[in-house]
Amino acid sequence: MDRDATMYGLKYRRKGHGHALPLQHVRVVDLTNVIAGPVSTRVLAQLGAEVVKVELPWGRAIGNVAMHTAQPGQERPYNTVASFNEVNRAKRSIAIDLTHESGKQLFRDLVSVSDVVIENYSPRVMRNLGLSYDSLVEHRPDLIMVSMPALGNRGPWSSYISFGPGTDALGGLADVTGYEGGPPHKPGNFYADHNSAFHVATGIMAALRRQLRTGLGQRMEIVLREATMAVIGEYFIGYQLTGEPPKRMGSRHPSMAPHNVFRCKGDDSWAVIAIATDDEWHRFCSAIGNPGWSRDERFATNAGRLANQDELDAAIQLWTIQRTHYEVMNELQSHGVKAGAVLKAPDILDDPQFKARRYLDKTEHPDAGAHTHPGLPFKLSKAEVSMGRRAPMYAEHSDWVLEDLLCRAEGDIAELRQNNTTPLAPVDRRY
Repeated sequence: MDRDATMYGLKYRRKGHGHALPLQHVRVVDLTNVIAGPVSTRVLAQLGAEVVKVELPWGRAIGNVAMHTAQPGQERPYNTVASFNEVNRAKRSIAIDLTHESGKQLFRDLVSVSDVVIENYSPRVMRNLGLSYDSLVEHRPDLIMVSMPALGNRGPWSSYISFGPGTDALGGLADVTGYEGGPPHKPGNFYADHNSAFHVATGIMAALRRQLRTGLGQRMEIVLREATMAVIGEYFIGYQLTGEPPKRMGSRHPSMAPHNVFRCKGDDSWAVIAIATDDEWHRFCSAIGNPGWSRDERFATNAGRLANQDELDAAIQLWTIQRTHYEVMNELQSHGVKAGAVLKAPDILDDPQFKARRYLDKTEHPDAGAHTHPGLPFKLSKAEVSMGRRAPMYAEHSDWVLEDLLCRAEGDIAELRQNNTTPLAPVDRRY
């Protein structure tokens, strides 16, 4: 690609991988951090998009602490941040200081040869940097620019910032998570982030489809709080119908019983059992040998089981505690009862079902070593996805961006490096 093509913002189309990767002609400039944004662009990258991650000049870890804490024999701790390496697989990396005017111009040049820009800063950041959508669209008229504010770019709380747990709380999810009579709980991980990430990827693909058909870009905003509210809509409907706010109930269900997590044989071993109908209840009773309590008239109907859950759950646990979590699952599943072993990370990494489906993604990283990751939770019959591609090392593709993609002269590159506008290793952050 020549310099004139770069200057005039002509679309650069790279060659495909030799496989039918759905997004192989799309380039994404990724400014996102932490979880939600990086997961969304990781999905796009595994679908074939060329994702160029623009990293902070002072490194990867939140607060600039963990990345500078080297372990014995570890020369580049910033390349071993586990959370980064999980959510940034299959991407390229360059570090750019966007507070430098030369860094801003470099970023604009990169935008001019890209389809999508995505950021998840607070609403004021891109505007204060002079890199808002209105500014960048001058360099790329069909640009798709995606923002991921926690609460939205408009409204009385638009300037508020948040992490996943705060968004879970503000979206109503934390309020319905927890045990009866207890306080709200955060879900096991940053649910708001991971849930929002797939909404973001879907929105971007819809915008790309429109861009392909019309030649027009657009400004897109995906609000994490709203994406969280979308998955618990039944609680809002229930309140409007009954006037009663939802109640926390642990692992139980408002209209199904038994529906809980039961202790099994072994240390910290558990299985989930969920029964929705009387027919399933009869199959469950048959599976466990029809003990006397299973014929108790209190448990004969779903209404009765709901009204007597404490006694029912205690009786079921007397059966599950004599079996491993896998035995509980397999015995009940053989009778058509919905049951699942509660698996820990070691179990999942050696899970025969995942192996049979070739779901797990294995990577080799020069600094972080070999790891197994979750793959993409969907398969396409007419297209491939990109597997086995590790996360980039810090600024690993800086030369490729500057020389091959943007055709910067050797002297320009040297000056950018000397001024720490595009460092090859994290620099100390100045406050």
